[in-house]
Amino acid sequence: MKTLYMDCRYGLGGDMFLAAVHELGVDLSRLQRIFIEAGIYVSIAPVSTLRQSIVGAKVSIEWPDGQPLRHLPEIVEIIKKLNVSPEVRVRSVQAFQRLAEVEAAVHGKAVKEIHFHEVGAIDTLVDVVGAFWALEQLGVTKVAASQLPWFSGTVECEHGVLPLPAPAVLELLKGKPVFATEYEEELITPTGALLIDQLVTKFTSGAEGTLLTTGTGYGQRETGGGLRISLLEPQLPAEETVEETDSTATTDEIYVLESHIDHLTGEELGRCFDVFMDAGALDVFFAAGIMKKNRPAGSFKVLCKPEDLSRMEQLFFAHTHSLGIRRQKIERVLLPRREERTETPYGEMDGKSYHIDGMKMSKPEYEELVKFSKKTGRSLPELRYMLFDKKK
Repeated sequence: MKTLYMDCRYGLGGDMFLAAVHELGVDLSRLQRIFIEAGIYVSIAPVSTLRQSIVGAKVSIEWPDGQPLRHLPEIVEIIKKLNVSPEVRVRSVQAFQRLAEVEAAVHGKAVKEIHFHEVGAIDTLVDVVGAFWALEQLGVTKVAASQLPWFSGTVECEHGVLPLPAPAVLELLKGKPVFATEYEEELITPTGALLIDQLVTKFTSGAEGTLLTTGTGYGQRETGGGLRISLLEPQLPAEETVEETDSTATTDEIYVLESHIDHLTGEELGRCFDVFMDAGALDVFFAAGIMKKNRPAGSFKVLCKPEDLSRMEQLFFAHTHSLGIRRQKIERVLLPRREERTETPYGEMDGKSYHIDGMKMSKPEYEELVKFSKKTGRSLPELRYMLFDKKK
């Protein structure tokens, strides 16, 4: 579980984000192939750049054909053709649906009447899909950001000369923290604002965790700063101990999505488990039973965080073809736990530690037990007893 922190003090655009993740090691030539294989002939070329004595990258996105005005259904069809994971596809469609709703609101039109100008162009498709795809490649599950710069000036577009921030940007940034600047240029583009709206779950004054690597992405302006992003792993503060942090249970709220399933094969149901867990579900559960018309069936449940609810519902409909979902917000009680590596006769093993009634407990990760089982030829119960239970 990794976190991405975005330092947005100099603004954000879709191309800046792609350039920054390129600096983190994401291979953008793979993203280019994804679009070409879907019949979208685009060139995605990152170039090393030096500005204000800081090395970073900028990305050039080019295509041979013109850019027709596109309505939302056309964009959705393009995204469906891309060879990306279900989560990337769903989140990309969801982002453009959000953008269509915003454009409709600020221009006083119905969503079906909206056609995207520069925001429906090939480069924005690459920026939006590429952002979700890149986060998946990096193993990022959370995105945090700094406060956002407030800027002024004007910009020419299809609707004429508009004040900055553009109306769509203002709508997308509602509820987000900003700070004043004297810049009279577009620091946050509509695509950049869309990424903030769709990706960021927390605004903080700085990165939190163990720093793995950083990268800086520049826009097409020849001057000014760039978007600096940092990739981190979670870590308890050094001054805290397990005993100090793991003494009190906490509560939070999650959602349970449920539907009775009697129309999927075993293979299809198994695939649903993979889709939801890969997409970040907290858990997936299926309980077999007999439903209406005396058919063998079962209750299929997905547990998720509130911020993932809309995405999980879309995945639920897309992969189960259920015509209805019951959803319920519930409260859960959690014991604090921390990840730790335990030294064993067979090498280091990843697991979790926690406290119950002042006593420290440890649990190995299932995948780690499987790895050591294959390595030693011992069974899982035998390994668990030898390495953990026997020490209690």
